Amino acid sequence: MKKINFIPCRGVPSKSSLLRYRIMFVFMFIFSVATYAQRQNITGTVIDSEGVPVFGATILVKGSTGRGASSDFDGKFTVSASSDETLVFSFVGFKTQEIPINGKTEINVSLVPSQEVLEDIVIVAFGKAQKQESVVGAVSKISGEKLMSVRMGSSVENSLQGRLPGLTVIQTDPTPGEEALGGYYAASPIQMSIRGNSSMGNNTPLFIVDGVERTFSNIDANDIESISILKDASATAVYGVKGANGVIIVTTKRGRRGALELDFSSSVSVKTAAILPEYMNAYETMKLRNEAWTNDGKWDLLVSDEVLEHYRTQDLPYLYSNTDWMDYYFEPGFDQTYNLNARGGNNFVQYYASVGFLKEGDIWSVGDQFPYDYDKQNAHYGSTRYNFKNNLDFNISKTTKLTINLGGNVKAWGKPEDTFTQPIWYEPVTSMPFYPADALEQYPDNVIPYNQTGPRPYINPAQGEVEMNWLGAQGFNRFKANELNVDLQFDQKLDFITKGLSTNVLYSYNSNVIYQKNYWLPQYFGYYLNRDTQEWSRFDNYGGLDLDTPQPTLQVNGSENIFKGWRSQYFQFNLAYNRSFGKHNVSGLGLISRRKSVGDQLYFFPSFEENWVGNLNYNYDDRFFLETSVAHSGSEKFAPGLRFGTFPAAAGGWVISNEKFFKNLKESINMLKIKYSYGIVGNSAGIDRWLYLSEFTQGGGTSFGYPQQGYGYINEGRLPILDATWERVYKQNLGFEFAFLNNLFTLNIDLFDERREDMLQTRQRVPSYAGVPDIQANIGSSKSHGFEVELGFNKAFKDGSYIMFSGNVSASENRMVYYDESDNIPFNLKAEGKPVDIARRMGSYTPATGIVTQGFYQSFDDLFLYPKVGGGNPIVGDFKFLDFNGDGSIDGQDRVVAESPSIPNLTWNGTLSGGYKNLSLELNFYGISSVQTPMRQGGLFYLYPFTENKDNAYTAHANHWTPTNTNPEFPAVHAEASKQYNYQISDFSMVEGTSIYD
Repeated sequence: MKKINFIPCRGVPSKSSLLRYRIMFVFMFIFSVATYAQRQNITGTVIDSEGVPVFGATILVKGSTGRGASSDFDGKFTVSASSDETLVFSFVGFKTQEIPINGKTEINVSLVPSQEVLEDIVIVAFGKAQKQESVVGAVSKISGEKLMSVRMGSSVENSLQGRLPGLTVIQTDPTPGEEALGGYYAASPIQMSIRGNSSMGNNTPLFIVDGVERTFSNIDANDIESISILKDASATAVYGVKGANGVIIVTTKRGRRGALELDFSSSVSVKTAAILPEYMNAYETMKLRNEAWTNDGKWDLLVSDEVLEHYRTQDLPYLYSNTDWMDYYFEPGFDQTYNLNARGGNNFVQYYASVGFLKEGDIWSVGDQFPYDYDKQNAHYGSTRYNFKNNLDFNISKTTKLTINLGGNVKAWGKPEDTFTQPIWYEPVTSMPFYPADALEQYPDNVIPYNQTGPRPYINPAQGEVEMNWLGAQGFNRFKANELNVDLQFDQKLDFITKGLSTNVLYSYNSNVIYQKNYWLPQYFGYYLNRDTQEWSRFDNYGGLDLDTPQPTLQVNGSENIFKGWRSQYFQFNLAYNRSFGKHNVSGLGLISRRKSVGDQLYFFPSFEENWVGNLNYNYDDRFFLETSVAHSGSEKFAPGLRFGTFPAAAGGWVISNEKFFKNLKESINMLKIKYSYGIVGNSAGIDRWLYLSEFTQGGGTSFGYPQQGYGYINEGRLPILDATWERVYKQNLGFEFAFLNNLFTLNIDLFDERREDMLQTRQRVPSYAGVPDIQANIGSSKSHGFEVELGFNKAFKDGSYIMFSGNVSASENRMVYYDESDNIPFNLKAEGKPVDIARRMGSYTPATGIVTQGFYQSFDDLFLYPKVGGGNPIVGDFKFLDFNGDGSIDGQDRVVAESPSIPNLTWNGTLSGGYKNLSLELNFYGISSVQTPMRQGGLFYLYPFTENKDNAYTAHANHWTPTNTNPEFPAVHAEASKQYNYQISDFSMVEGTSIYD
């Protein structure tokens, strides 16, 4: 019989096909039923190392997608898994554990704390915690523990110097209590910059503490968990118009589940002056004065050999005194710190509470010889501070958390009335602070009835005011500060909508008010013992003769006045998402914030800010990382319609060491990552408010009419700038991260490039005959680039000993690309093309320019051949100056800029530590490249001897020009520092330094 083959029609299955489908369906059904049947509920409890149940621990089935559970308040969990699978237990701050089920139905786990895990967590924008491996931005971090090992002074900022690559800290006012505040006159607070100064305006980074903008100077370092600095656009763009200068994020310690942990620490530190000027003694000084008077033709002032001999032998010390002022003023200062903190909690609440005390002394001593005895401190420098901190985390439910942060400090400090303290650096060595009581015994005073016992304040009316005039003779000031910071935060998981969704609401109130009280001494009389007549005279503070007026008593201002004050309120709402899909990990953030603040003076009109932020992170299999962010920020500084700006950024990273093809190299190179970021950030710091408004002021006036009547002027002030806006910063960062031999060696390299556009500057091309005041516009631009390198070594031995090294090098270079200037300005005086730090000070009172010295006039022929500074009358031995433009005269047009900026272009740090069990030793080294700081124009007298006609000279002045010393450091000496040809703003008045500290 012929066999017939049936060919099935399209879409109609054949009988054989139907049979195969049935068999396959049955097989799949049986397989799935069998697989399901193999799964069972695994229960257990998760506890910590002290036996306390862990709430919120994550339990995942290894290799599955989405199968897992979280432990409840009692640490219990239930998860569905088969007997041949493995459970993965993890919790922040503890080592991850993998436990095979192996047929068990109950698994109890004790988690082990991991310091390495904690150090691997980096806090980035808006308090988000990321593993170091997943960070693709330029972020550096230091732990609170390491910070405590190098604690310096009362301000946390000082301890950061050299510890984080790219961060520069400069302290200009070391007054106890005022390090971060700045003094009343010619002093500024601690200056911090990240990757150098690249703006002509403000370069201060943004400070964030526990997610809120506020300073951290007065935080007790014992309360700090970690400090991170964000440097590139991907890390800072979310802060909008405040992110261009970088961000410093401080995270304080929090409670954790477990038994109560009490920690008490105390320290006493000694500080001394590292470098002090060295002065000639009285004999050497007066010999030099004779030479100066001879050079200036003042023969009648020459000191006789007999007088010089008295100064040399000191046989009559009260008539021919010889005082070492540095020895009198400076003595070791002592700082004391104490801290007691408690940490612990259970599944419902975790707490961290801390109280601290700081007493800060000073190396500057003013003595106790004043006509008042108000209290033990009197006019001495010094401060005390009481800190308190209480961080609470309440787990209201498995999905709801309430966080309360309460912190602050009460601070008090005092100092003498020290508005003008320059004279203390050029006190006459032939004077003294006080005549001792022995002086009256040797030279009795039968005329002046006052101060007949004890010491007598010294004054030489021919050489200025009473010696201690600015160090207690006018009384003293006392300050009190009360700082309070309160945060309320509510976190809610929204897994019922979709897994991984959560929301957060934060409110913060911050207040810091400083009060001042003045204790004033109306007059302080000084005495002078005439060396010729051996008779006493009495003078007031400033040299007026007064023999009869009684010494006034200390006047106490009846009330405390508000000296400064800051207050702010901050509100934040965000919606976050974090979920894993197998090897795909996705997280996102949408955030809205508003801030109302008033600063410096509480009666100022408050400032308002608003930010809308979006952030998206993607991670594939811990190999590929992508991060994008955008901020829409607003500020009331600018005109309506121009108050908001949008700032995007993106970054990507590739962890090559996690690739399969890299497996054979893992033992030698266990970490290799490449990352790159690009973005736009804004900067509105330092820009005045309400630039778009016209200003009119009252001042001056005239009279006319009959009878004449006065009429005041109404003056047009600043012209409105209707289109003013923030400067925009375009940032790029390329980074490489390496770890070798199981983290025995680590190496991080970052290369960065930055371009700033739309910098607000005053137009220099507007002619004066236009009849308008300064006009500003967003027209300036600059560029900056550099690199950062971090190197680490960490080796632990089985006997409990260890050795560690960490070091970093940071270098940056910046230039002004465009600056609006007149075409008539010579290139040597243009800001354009100069380093930003120098360009910022081109036209200031303390300029970064000066005429150039070219050796010394060596003969009378030189005096006639070389051009001179206008109006000057040099002598042989004075400086010769360069006629830079060759016009035959030397003036301001011949100035050139400094060779180096005042902010170092290169910084480096090295820390070497080692230990054995409970013993440890650490050495820190910090260095900077060459810097040049111009002497303040009103302070050039520090360079030369005999300032204000006082008997004072440095030992270095011995190396001055003489006919036998024609290549010295200093020019020929003159009778008075500020009345000589050499008193010019020049390269000689640039203070140069290259420093290494340990």
